[in-house]
Amino acid sequence: MSCSKQTIFITATDTDAGKTWVTASVIRALLKKGISAKALKPIACGLNEAGLNDDIEILLAAQGFNDADKINLFRYAMPAAPSQAAAAENAIVDTDKLTTWCKKEADHVDTCLIEGVGGLMVPITDNWLVSDWIEATPDAEVWLVVGCKLGAINQTLLTLEQLKQMGRSPTRIFFNAPQKVYNDWITPTRKAVEPFLNANCQVYSLNYDSEVSLN
Repeated sequence: MSCSKQTIFITATDTDAGKTWVTASVIRALLKKGISAKALKPIACGLNEAGLNDDIEILLAAQGFNDADKINLFRYAMPAAPSQAAAAENAIVDTDKLTTWCKKEADHVDTCLIEGVGGLMVPITDNWLVSDWIEATPDAEVWLVVGCKLGAINQTLLTLEQLKQMGRSPTRIFFNAPQKVYNDWITPTRKAVEPFLNANCQVYSLNYDSEVSLN
């Protein structure tokens, strides 16, 4: 992995594909190498009884942080798309503030990981999708996490086609088992999808709870 300054946007084929696990694993690997890096979860939806979000807590622990505001800008109680979760609190995600904050945070480190929410077509507002967020982060590499289970091939090919149309085909793709029972889905999903990947896309297979080994 290059040591030059870079921003990476981590998206997925669907919710619960394993974005947070992959992001946490990558940030652990980067920090272990002594790289100046930070992982952000700018938008999080779904809080437990203690008012905490599981994804934020995982990323905080991976970086040795204890303040959610270090990595998160908007968080809402309802486990739903951000447009719906914000509306439930009579709020709207300020997309200009979101993109400005992400850029500012990225400027402080050599490598910044931005974890999105769900897949490309998840609405952040009523007229702004995760795909628009990626478009508003033009210098970021896109990494794609595939949750290997029934339906994953279709979801992955749809996502790849959308990214291709955006001119943002992924530079890395992670075929991930979101639960142990899905470990056996990794190989067939990967074999079906690989013919549709760009030749320079780096491919990873991750059994449940496997750590990412970056090269």
